[in-house]
Amino acid sequence: MTIWNKHRANAAKSACMLAITVSMLADGFGASHLAMAQAADPAPAAPAITLPDSGEAAAPPTPTAPALKGKITEVVIKGNQTISTDAIQAVLSQKVGDQYTQDGAEKDREAVKNMGYFNGDIGLNAVQTPDNGVQVIYTVVENPVIKKISFTANTPTGEPTIPADKLKSLMEIKEGQVLNTTVLVRDLSHLFDRQTGYVRSQGYIFDVSSDINIDPNSGTLTIPLIEAHIEAIQIKGNKKTKPVVITREMRSKAGDVLDERRLQKELTKVYNLGLFDQVGPFEEIPTDVGKVIISIPVVEKRSGQVSVGVGYSDRAKLVGRAELAENNFRGLGERVSLTWEVGGSSSQSDLELGFFEPYLDKHHTSLNANIYDRAIYRFASDTFNGTSGSNNTYIEKRRGAMLNLGRPLSDTFNVGISGRTEQVRANDVELPPEDLFIRQVGNVSAFGLNATSNTRDNDISPAGGGLRAISLELGVANTTTVNNAPGPLQPGRHAFTKLGVDLRQYISLQGPRKPGDFREPKRVIAVRLLLGATNKNVPFFEQYFLGGADSLRGYQTDRYWGSKLALFQSELRIPIGKDNNLQGVLLADIGDAWGSIYQDSSLKQHDTMSLSSNFGFGVRLVTPIGPIRVDYAVGREGGKTQFSIGQSF
Repeated sequence: MTIWNKHRANAAKSACMLAITVSMLADGFGASHLAMAQAADPAPAAPAITLPDSGEAAAPPTPTAPALKGKITEVVIKGNQTISTDAIQAVLSQKVGDQYTQDGAEKDREAVKNMGYFNGDIGLNAVQTPDNGVQVIYTVVENPVIKKISFTANTPTGEPTIPADKLKSLMEIKEGQVLNTTVLVRDLSHLFDRQTGYVRSQGYIFDVSSDINIDPNSGTLTIPLIEAHIEAIQIKGNKKTKPVVITREMRSKAGDVLDERRLQKELTKVYNLGLFDQVGPFEEIPTDVGKVIISIPVVEKRSGQVSVGVGYSDRAKLVGRAELAENNFRGLGERVSLTWEVGGSSSQSDLELGFFEPYLDKHHTSLNANIYDRAIYRFASDTFNGTSGSNNTYIEKRRGAMLNLGRPLSDTFNVGISGRTEQVRANDVELPPEDLFIRQVGNVSAFGLNATSNTRDNDISPAGGGLRAISLELGVANTTTVNNAPGPLQPGRHAFTKLGVDLRQYISLQGPRKPGDFREPKRVIAVRLLLGATNKNVPFFEQYFLGGADSLRGYQTDRYWGSKLALFQSELRIPIGKDNNLQGVLLADIGDAWGSIYQDSSLKQHDTMSLSSNFGFGVRLVTPIGPIRVDYAVGREGGKTQFSIGQSF
């Protein structure tokens, strides 16, 4: 037997107590079912019940049934008060008129005992009647009537973690009934079996103490429970990462009742830090009665990244890129990055410095800061019709800084504030007079609030759960235009408000992933609804833009713009191979951006919602720099192949 089955000193019981011994403590309490399979526990034995001497002068039962011959003339039941004689006789195989047999009488004695209503041995006697018949006599002592069922536990309050009323509602045996030990054992197995019990399905491990008892005077059935508590949490496999990076993501602490479901959700948060290839499955190591050590194995990712490469797009053309990043700075989960790009259609140079601190204070406040000087190529080079041989590629330059502070209010709900200040510049692109409005420039300052609920099982490649996000941004822009070009927005100071909603849901067609296996391949339906609204008289560069690899696929980048945005996206993601490193995707999008004061002569915009749609297919390939995405989609303006890094949503 394991230490969970060590004999404990029993408290002294008063003479009126009825002791019930229930074999519910299973051998071999080892690793969690999340870590390894266990053999099923043996079926619990029936409780052994011993009543104090009642003083009744009932004839002692014979060790074995008498060996008599003849037919049964009468079956007598003695000692029953609540359980009817008919109910007892119904379980007997030998009836009046049947030939009496010794073996049959013994079998019937066992059947009466197995009814569960009676304490101790069942008295059995048989006598020969004057007419050579046989009278069979069974003597029983009924268990007490249960007037109250009480659960106790080794918790600070003395109450079980799962409310007693909930446990009682799941029991077949009820208050007001005669104690039936057979039913009681069945109930305890249903509730507390280590593999199949209700309590285990809720993520807990409760054992029934051998001190289970019923007071025949008060009728109180007391079921003491031993709940597994966490003695310590150990991290294995981390070399660079400090253990606090993992444990601070967990609300489970030493001394808490073991809650496997909560613990697994916490390890999902650890995995989503992006620092580990694998987290768990955790193991439970028993150390004493009601105590376990939680051992959590991890496999670290390479945190440092140095990359040099080139890229090409129909907007930016050929661009050289260099990046230096450390995703686990000081082993504390901090991120520091420096990115430099040069080239492109305008030979621009971009520079961005980023820093992320995941744990600014004891409340788990995170800080994300970026300083940047970057060019945004919003449109393809031939979007606007300039004069022959002229430079008609629009380039938006943004120089500024952004700061975000976030704080979790629960395991899945986070709130944050943000601020940004930017200097926006546009190049002196040569355009027809009706398109000069895009040469808008200005300074922008904005303050934002956001709230996010994230229940995804994996932030990078979810197979279950969802994301709900809402954001509000209040900003001020002081704008003008290059060379005072005319436009629909008068130069000067303009306040704007942006409200956004982002709803995502992921549905596995093959059931949820196994606990602890964050990358188990699953066929997944992913859907997203994106909504946005801002002032009508907002600067051109603060509008919503729609079209391209991350929104309305099959249309050129930023094909539509406006003060309102609605986009619905759907994907069927199908894993290819035994791992989740390659996926095939069927996709469809529908949406629009509309309500802009800026109307272009070439790209017609919408005053009211006019939905555009596309459908297509793609592939996703997991690489060290993230998932590479290639999509081909067809819309009403033709088809496009688009490349990007990361899932679209």
